[in-house]
Amino acid sequence: MLNKKETEEIVREMIESERKAFDAVKKAEKEIAKLTEAVIDTINSGGRIFYVGAGTSGRVGVLDASEIPPTFNEKGLFVPVIAGGKDAVFEAREQAEDSAESGGSDLRKEGFSRKDMAIGISASGRTPYVIGALTFAKSIGAKTAIVACNDVRIPFADIHVIARTGEEFVKGSTRLNAGTAEKLILNIVSTVSMIKLGRTYDNLMVAVVPTNRKLISRAAEIVSQITGASYEEALERVMETKDARIACLTIKKKISAEEARNLLKKFNNDFVKAYES
Repeated sequence: MLNKKETEEIVREMIESERKAFDAVKKAEKEIAKLTEAVIDTINSGGRIFYVGAGTSGRVGVLDASEIPPTFNEKGLFVPVIAGGKDAVFEAREQAEDSAESGGSDLRKEGFSRKDMAIGISASGRTPYVIGALTFAKSIGAKTAIVACNDVRIPFADIHVIARTGEEFVKGSTRLNAGTAEKLILNIVSTVSMIKLGRTYDNLMVAVVPTNRKLISRAAEIVSQITGASYEEALERVMETKDARIACLTIKKKISAEEARNLLKKFNNDFVKAYES
């Protein structure tokens, strides 16, 4: 009986169980790449990415979307929509996931349009709220995808990313392997998309928002590494511009901060293209 085992033994068994999440994501590699390309195409076409989920799946979407602005300096590009609204992030709203109608209406309230993309997140792949949202998105001609941990094939999803995580360590608790797999997939999709769209420079987080001492120092180190300028000069430019990308461009191109911002805008915030132009 699990309850009667030693704590260390249970921890060891749970860690071993979590390996299933990583293995499941690895097997879905091609589908994840396909989804990532669709996300890139959507953003390049002026669209936004909507994560739609309920319960744990919805919270995973909120987590990933909330990290995009501070990491890649992009506000409103990834939009989380969770059954039950913002309160459901902190307090369970299980009944909210049963309304397919709410899924579609919540997307409409967020201004979802045919140029956007809806990514449904559902461990079972059958959550009514998610199905309703994807059905609505598909009906107006938008791109759609489903991230699930169960074998499903649904007509209103253009792309299926299925990570077969199997039985949970605590049966039925999809906050475990399924939640881990979903988080991994969204991390990969959003990060690789931002890399391909020039929101990094190689593996450097050049778009980081320098809002505290740690991040200011990190931004200065990045600027120094990219441009070859001294740390002192890089720090001075970061303090002046409040943007590592602009600091890099002023040093490399020998232009003003305003000119650097215009250059970055010209290339749709693709720093790599702006820097190498």
